[in-house]
Amino acid sequence: MQYSRHPHHPGPLVQAELFHNALMASRYAGPAKVVAAKKPAEAATVESAAVETAAVETGFSEIALNGAPGQCLQWLAPVLRDLSQAQAPGWLTLLDPPEAVSHHWLRNAGLDPERILIVRAKHGMDSLELCCELLRLGCSHTVVSWMSDEGQQVVTNNRLTRAARDGQCRSLNIRLGMCLAA
Repeated sequence: MQYSRHPHHPGPLVQAELFHNALMASRYAGPAKVVAAKKPAEAATVESAAVETAAVETGFSEIALNGAPGQCLQWLAPVLRDLSQAQAPGWLTLLDPPEAVSHHWLRNAGLDPERILIVRAKHGMDSLELCCELLRLGCSHTVVSWMSDEGQQVVTNNRLTRAARDGQCRSLNIRLGMCLAA
């Protein structure tokens, strides 16, 4: 889908540009930088601690849920609440959540919708590629996706792991078994 652009910029605006513009408008400063200490030995210690912390905070995880759609969302709400209240800089990005997950549902579940970005892929877009791009941008502390391609699970997991490491953020994939009707 194409969107109109500002009169000073000819041509249509695509979804990726809209996402980029939204991130820039939020005035996100980017990942925090480590401030070097005065002594070189202290700087090395601070830097290695930061690298260890980053290694712990990045990567790929997955949750598999089965049951009625309402039950799946009940189980998921506390996880998303903890992620939305994290002190990490950046967005909690939800990529292609079930239709029931809206800003109204987020508020009712006790989540902070001002720290959450809901992204829905347009028809024909590759959700895996979009998720990897969101992770590589590093503007989210966590990207939560809803992908369930069982045949490509290992490839998907590896790509999401690499993209999360590149963007220094976390990737959480939700596999909904019988909950897909949500």
